[in-house]
Amino acid sequence: MTTIIGIQGEGFALVCTDSQISDIDTQGYATQIATLRESASKIATNGRYLLGAAGDVRAINILHHAFTPPTAPANLKGKRLDHFMTVKFIPALRECFETQGYAVPTSDSSEHIAEQGSSIIVVINGVIYVIDGAYSWYSDTVGYYAIGTGAQYALGAIASMVPKGKLTTVLAKKMAIKAIAIAAKFDPYTGFPYHTQIQEAEVKPRV
Repeated sequence: MTTIIGIQGEGFALVCTDSQISDIDTQGYATQIATLRESASKIATNGRYLLGAAGDVRAINILHHAFTPPTAPANLKGKRLDHFMTVKFIPALRECFETQGYAVPTSDSSEHIAEQGSSIIVVINGVIYVIDGAYSWYSDTVGYYAIGTGAQYALGAIASMVPKGKLTTVLAKKMAIKAIAIAAKFDPYTGFPYHTQIQEAEVKPRV
């Protein structure tokens, strides 16, 4: 139960998350609310990746402490980066989740070969990807993302703040904080404090 926002800029990516976690009973009601320490944030810095999870706290724990993501060349981008995410990153993520016992048990009625219980946001080389529970990924052409229970409120807020001029890191941070605060106002599973991280794409020097 979460809200995580991603904003794709030109040469950078920003992620912003809340810190609230909730225990939910069998009827869907929150029975206990806690606040994560910043060191256990819903966004993990793992090597050159920013990795976030909306759904189960177990996924966040694994991204922080158990997952060793494959190394992506610093200047990999475009279709080559998409290919890397498809054939290198996602298989490694799936293998780690399954090794850690975090996967939906297979059944005859299952529509997918592999499933897990969270939405994952990934930033690498300054580019944002979202991975769903069936391990498929997407990158949105507009460049604004939100996952979790407050996602719709956050996206609506961001849409109302899209600048006419250049999107800077300072402006992106202001937009994200305001949007996640609006989400928290209407979504009972999103709460303060909020944390933002920015990753800038590495530029290969010319010779």
